[in-house]
Amino acid sequence: MRYIRFLPKKKWAIAGFTFLLYSASFPAFGSEATMLTIESPLKGDLNHSNRENADIKPQHKSLDFSVPCDTGDYLTGYVESDRSMMTLDVIDATGKVSRRLIDNKSGKQHFYSVAENCAETWRLSGSGAYQIVLEQRVSLAEQDLKGSLGNSLDSSDTLLSPRVSALLESLQKGQSTDRFWAEVEVLGTPLIEDTALGTVMTFLARGDYRNVKLMGGPSTNHDALQRLVDSDTWYKSFIVPNNTHLSYQIAPNIPEPPLSEFARRVAIKAVAQVDPYNHHSWPRSATDKYTTKSTITLKDAPNRRWIKRQAEVPKGALSTFKFTSSTLDNTRDITIYSPTVNNNKENSKDDAVLLYIFDAEAYIDTVGLPTILDNLIAEGKVPPVTAVFISNPDNDARARELPANPMFADVLANELVPQINKRLPVTIPTDRTVIAGSSYGGLAATTIALRHPDIFGNVISMSGSYWWHPKDQTAEDKHFVASEVIEMDKAPVRFFLSAGVFETAHGKSGSNGILGTNRHLRDVLLAKRYDTHYQEYAAGHDYFAWRGIIGDGLVSLFPSKEKK
Repeated sequence: MRYIRFLPKKKWAIAGFTFLLYSASFPAFGSEATMLTIESPLKGDLNHSNRENADIKPQHKSLDFSVPCDTGDYLTGYVESDRSMMTLDVIDATGKVSRRLIDNKSGKQHFYSVAENCAETWRLSGSGAYQIVLEQRVSLAEQDLKGSLGNSLDSSDTLLSPRVSALLESLQKGQSTDRFWAEVEVLGTPLIEDTALGTVMTFLARGDYRNVKLMGGPSTNHDALQRLVDSDTWYKSFIVPNNTHLSYQIAPNIPEPPLSEFARRVAIKAVAQVDPYNHHSWPRSATDKYTTKSTITLKDAPNRRWIKRQAEVPKGALSTFKFTSSTLDNTRDITIYSPTVNNNKENSKDDAVLLYIFDAEAYIDTVGLPTILDNLIAEGKVPPVTAVFISNPDNDARARELPANPMFADVLANELVPQINKRLPVTIPTDRTVIAGSSYGGLAATTIALRHPDIFGNVISMSGSYWWHPKDQTAEDKHFVASEVIEMDKAPVRFFLSAGVFETAHGKSGSNGILGTNRHLRDVLLAKRYDTHYQEYAAGHDYFAWRGIIGDGLVSLFPSKEKK
């Protein structure tokens, strides 16, 4: 493919942290409390021990420190480690985790927070060398608070929600919102109402906030909730299909730093949290309200029994090893899922499928793909599937490696795949090997398979980021991958593509957003006579939806013998 010319010019390395000095102050040594400030980053090694005696266990596995601040300060920074996993928590006065900022990750990991209790302790735990950097501390006085104030409902505005309309009438009569919110607490949020215009989904928040936005939901634009006159009620309504299924968070009092547009957009991460009035939080593995999402599944949404753990279904085995690439100059975890095969089943090991999938941590822990595979295999919906979960060294590596990077594609084909093949009990042919991913991972799956069709004969792309283009092209060149497909010879690759109907750019389905570019790629693949399965879902850019779609893709590409 032509995108070979977009090779990265520089290798990425983080090996320099192997010579970092140990932090000068650990509370265990009886020294003054360690403080993190913009002027004073923290460097050290959580495995500080007597190097001359390997039998002595490391003296320190965690570092407690404080971050001087004032309530409401917007704090951003990062933790950088070599190849070690690090967790960064905020600890309350009782010793419990009040917020987890970084969850067992390596490489360079950013954090975003708004100071609530500046007396709380911050704790870094893990092993190996680290650096903690506080990049920004923006006080409330320095933020553009006037520009962030939410607009109140004007009497001429149209309300889609009958319940919110009734509340407005009550407020105009001098009544309070208490009865409305008592009903909401029972009904749960978002409100779902059948109207002449269709199904109305209304997201709500209650409080005296400067602003409130929606992260996720039937939009990718961080839509603002509107304040109902001068009350404590905020709302945002959408007309949605009856098969909508999605997750979301409510983000009150988003910081407004006087920085770039991108910096202002990511500030939502500091406050986005579970909706306290929603009755269906997810995932179970979440550690606090900030890592928990709220979900809504309407009556006609897909009903997939195999998403949830079934007690009677045998579990496949997981094994993990470190994969180091001198070409990429980094190391990552590779986890292999090996299915439990019932030789009495019509789908035998001779029909085995090999699945490579990106974003390992999300698909193992959040999506629960091992459980999904257990159930699909046990129910006979797919043949035995061996899965290879490919992790990211860190977010920067993900953004560098997954978007149409030929170097990364060649490393997978020439370095990783041979190691995987040595570990498999059987040889699985190319036409039963699939590479899969979502977002950047979907983009990577497609470009890697087209570059190495002799290895990857199938693609599952969920909400693939086909809006992406190389830096030397303009944003008007909307369809880079589709253009590559047009110019290259047809390759022996089958596709399952999916997109969410809410994945539009600025609400325009025909623009260069995910929905529009996926539709265009579908049309190009069909015109080139590729075997292409395409499906749209009433969902957004969302692991909550992708956990079902990955199963749909496998069933579509590799149906059981009974369904052939």
